[in-house]
Amino acid sequence: MFLFKLALKNLKRRKKRTFIMALILATAVISFLLLDSLMIGMMDLSFGNVIDFETPHIEIAQKEFFAEIDDDEEPPLEQAFIPEQSKLAELREIEGFRALTSVIDFSATFIAGRYDFPVLVRAIDEESFKAVFKHHEHLEKGEFISAGDSGVVIGKDLAEFFNLDIGDYYTLRFRDKDNYYSTLEGEIKGIISTPHPEVNQRTVLAARDQAVGRLAVAENSITQLMLRLENRDQALNKADLLAADFAETDFEVRSYRDASEMLVAIEAWGYLETYFILALILLVGAIGIVNAVVLSALERVEEIGMMKAMGLKEKEIVKVFVIEAGGIGVVGALLGSFLGGILNFFFVKYGFSLEGLWNPEALGLPLSGRLYGSWSLSSFSFIFIFVIIITVIASIIPAYWAARKDPADAIHHK
Repeated sequence: MFLFKLALKNLKRRKKRTFIMALILATAVISFLLLDSLMIGMMDLSFGNVIDFETPHIEIAQKEFFAEIDDDEEPPLEQAFIPEQSKLAELREIEGFRALTSVIDFSATFIAGRYDFPVLVRAIDEESFKAVFKHHEHLEKGEFISAGDSGVVIGKDLAEFFNLDIGDYYTLRFRDKDNYYSTLEGEIKGIISTPHPEVNQRTVLAARDQAVGRLAVAENSITQLMLRLENRDQALNKADLLAADFAETDFEVRSYRDASEMLVAIEAWGYLETYFILALILLVGAIGIVNAVVLSALERVEEIGMMKAMGLKEKEIVKVFVIEAGGIGVVGALLGSFLGGILNFFFVKYGFSLEGLWNPEALGLPLSGRLYGSWSLSSFSFIFIFVIIITVIASIIPAYWAARKDPADAIHHK
């Protein structure tokens, strides 16, 4: 207790130096907390857009279908299948199940006037599709497709590229399952503007009952089963369980993360950058702690000599300096956590719009809309403890240097 009181007294004697060093450490804490909140918010927004507009929580298809998609090839219609009703019933009994829809994905050339553009056509059943995805909530013009429609819903960017509006005519040219050319024609029924640039640029939604007849596949054929659960964390666990159930079959189960390898890689690099920035700031803080201990020792050479002459051992003097450094770490961690928490509160509550910050279409990432921060108790706990540990470790060597001075020389030091 005596050593703690002595260390605290020394910190109070040098308030200005203590505050400056604590402020440097607080800067590291604030930077880490805000960057971590930003990364979590970005990933939440990106994966949320993937789940709502591209790949839901869980996706099931033939293994060869996923293999060709992963190789950037066209969705293979020969991998279409008719789902067993018993299996569909089992999927609906999964804990946390909310909705299920079946789709047929195929590549086509979108033609309007003299121009054409490669697109992904997703043939859907309206009611079940609306329960899994949120395209209909972002309808900008016209109506959403329904069973029997020959019309299609396209993205805003695709409509602008062709200068199309509701009621304009289109043609979709594609190869069917037997590799023969076929077409779908009709009117533009709806135009959507979603937070997912790929959907706005390259996705065409068509009625499944209209597409099936032109694709040379069986009436009830689909290429993917798509499930929406209560939340994404639950989805990862259920996807693993379903993958084990389907392991001995020709089917494969993927979660939304499995289908978003680029986002997963960006997430990993983002956290790596966050920790790199943290390391740089803490390095400056550690150097400052070393300087603070050395300066404190030089200012208190005679005091150190007196303490050793009074019987204090080297390790006890070391403890005094280490406790002082730890105290600076605690002050810095508390200050940084407090200020970081206040700033993050506004970030979480109000967020900020990504409009104008970058072009999501050019990046090709599902990152648009309004970005909000996130609370992470583990991040607050980690940075608080980590800062204290760094300051303590940084003080050990200069503390030993100070404690090893000869008592007689130290007392007569000038």
